[in-house]
Amino acid sequence: MPRKATSLTLREGDYDYLRSLIKQRTIQAQVVIRAHILLDRYNGTPIRTIAQIYDISPTTVQLCVSKYLDGGTESALFDNQRKGRPTEITDDAVAWIIDIACQRPADLGYSQELWTLKNLHQHIQTHAVEAGFPRLETITKPMVQKILHRSDIKPHKIKYYCERRDPNFESKMHDVLLVYKQVSMQFDEDGNIIIPADEPIVHTVSCDEKPGIQAIATTGDDLRPTVDNGCVMRDAEYKRLGTLSLLAGIDLLTGEAIPYVSETHKSSDFIELLKILDARYPEGDVIRVVCDNHSAHKSKETRNYLATRPEGRFVFVFTPKHGSWLNLIESFFSKMTKQMLKGIRVESKEELERRIYLYFEEVNREPIVYRWTYKMDEISVAEAVGAGVKSNEEVCAS
Repeated sequence: MPRKATSLTLREGDYDYLRSLIKQRTIQAQVVIRAHILLDRYNGTPIRTIAQIYDISPTTVQLCVSKYLDGGTESALFDNQRKGRPTEITDDAVAWIIDIACQRPADLGYSQELWTLKNLHQHIQTHAVEAGFPRLETITKPMVQKILHRSDIKPHKIKYYCERRDPNFESKMHDVLLVYKQVSMQFDEDGNIIIPADEPIVHTVSCDEKPGIQAIATTGDDLRPTVDNGCVMRDAEYKRLGTLSLLAGIDLLTGEAIPYVSETHKSSDFIELLKILDARYPEGDVIRVVCDNHSAHKSKETRNYLATRPEGRFVFVFTPKHGSWLNLIESFFSKMTKQMLKGIRVESKEELERRIYLYFEEVNREPIVYRWTYKMDEISVAEAVGAGVKSNEEVCAS
């Protein structure tokens, strides 16, 4: 671009750099203005005119230009870090604050389980002198909060994790993933189920219980959304009518969900679900059940029922202890809670039972085949074919 005699001469590459800065929306306004000043001077705009455009003094414009001439763009655009006051809160004091924040308040004589900023601040001020940090006796709450933020410490929050207490967790998880791999191999490239010609078909059902579903009644009618109020209005009072237990399974080949609702949560209820599965599939086929280690799944009563069925009719695959998340039906229960059970109000337990069965009817009109993807690439086709279908004795032994 042509330059006037009084214009600022920019170093090589600075013009494009300054142009890129003024186009950014996340950069500080002060930096953008200074970039404009340098570009305007490059184009020959007088200093006083620039000062009027950006409502600043001519001295500020001249200072920006002088800084550029002396030290380049970094010197002109950004201020140098000021020395400021000497540090009053030492690194040892900060480490002591973090150590206190990481401790359990109940272990220090308090009633609460988690720190609040107020309680942590008071504790620091109270015990600062005896800990050897008298400066912290006058520390402010915002400063405590700033120290915690710098260290990414959030003593007021809880994040849950699942402890792996099963010593054979990895091997048992591998067995479950092997089952899911075998299920995926029962579909062709078009997603159709492959029906074996000379051997029984294996139906894999993911089963679990959802106990304690509360039947709750309202004490007043809900008010439906209107033009003036767009949400449902509900009386805060409610009445408990009891609970129901849901036992359910998902056929991993068809996606169909099989429910059984009961007022109890016992072995007899699980046996009823097994009877439903037994009547559902043709004789001679194998029903492979993926379930957790609940006592009802392994009880004497359950074993006695299985003894009455033909050998190989039912095959159980148990998830590791504290590994129920490996069971695909957990995803179904989560979806059910969000879609149907959240905020449900009924007039009786019978209505709750009827609406649960109705939900399963609605789902089964357009069933979704659930597919497992986590760590599936670790299971080879050859391994899945070679493993076959383990017997109950093999599963229990492993």
